[in-house]
Amino acid sequence: MALFGLFGSKKRSLRDYGLDDLNRERIALEQEQRKIDKEMSGLAEDESQLKSEYAQAGSDSQKKMVARKIQSLRVRGRGIDAKSAHCHKMLQSVNNFVIIKDNMEFYERMGVASEIAKMDLSEIETFVNEATIEGTLQQEKLASMLQQVSEGADQIMSGVADESLDDLMSELDGEAPAVAETEKSEVGDLMKELDQVISQGEKLANQAQQTPPTKQREMERE
Repeated sequence: MALFGLFGSKKRSLRDYGLDDLNRERIALEQEQRKIDKEMSGLAEDESQLKSEYAQAGSDSQKKMVARKIQSLRVRGRGIDAKSAHCHKMLQSVNNFVIIKDNMEFYERMGVASEIAKMDLSEIETFVNEATIEGTLQQEKLASMLQQVSEGADQIMSGVADESLDDLMSELDGEAPAVAETEKSEVGDLMKELDQVISQGEKLANQAQQTPPTKQREMERE
């Protein structure tokens, strides 16, 4: 199915596809669905024929043979039914993507177009499924859900920024007193040294004044 191009391993957003791309996917899926429906109809006809053979079987061994054929058909039918359900789900998703692409002006007015552009298809599909009621996409509900996502992301980013700024300011506030105390301590030590020098100078001056002149000359001769 061409749809695997949309929901492959590589993540793609809705903006990577134009309406022509989506419509081609839709047509391919519709063709696939018709093919599956035809295959299921064929299995139903085959089972009906085998039931008639079972009713006409003349022995238990013939009945077992026909019953095994019916059993095999039903196993195939379950596989085809699962494929049909998957195809139907993908077709519904593509139809909803087409609706969104057709109404991008509405989503731009609602302020969620950028949010749609950022999401890959699987993410959008999740929101689309939640906004789908009775098989119909409720675009107002989808827009409201996307607005909540956008607002939540903005609040988270704002909170992170504020928290980071608060942490930085706390760090700086914690460092500021330490720097001030260091500077204050250094100034205090310098003042103590100056006081000691002044005090020592005063002592020497006092001693010089108290020494007699004769003794001072003797000391000078010595």
